[in-house]
Amino acid sequence: MRAYRLSPQAEQTLQDIIGWTIDHFGIDQAVKYKDQLIARLASLAAEEAPHGRPCNILLAGKRHGTDLEYYCEGRHYIIYSNSPDALLVLDFVHGSRDLETIIQDLSKSR
Repeated sequence: MRAYRLSPQAEQTLQDIIGWTIDHFGIDQAVKYKDQLIARLASLAAEEAPHGRPCNILLAGKRHGTDLEYYCEGRHYIIYSNSPDALLVLDFVHGSRDLETIIQDLSKSR
């Protein structure tokens, strides 16, 4: 089974998500949401259905050529790079944020 890895940015964002969730909904909900996100990462790495989709879909045709993929879990988009060896999570992005700009920036920074 392939592994998944979190980029330093994704690790920080996950910690921020957990902290925010604790502050607003309590520790039990934070643990539940973190476990939900981690379970989705494991299933994406294992290539179990449902599968992620190309980020080009989110870019509304304004930018082509990015090889990044996404999966929406809860209120966050998991943005990742998929390779035969591993799934590299670049970031977790809240759905209210400017996805186009963030995906373009993540694509450039790789």
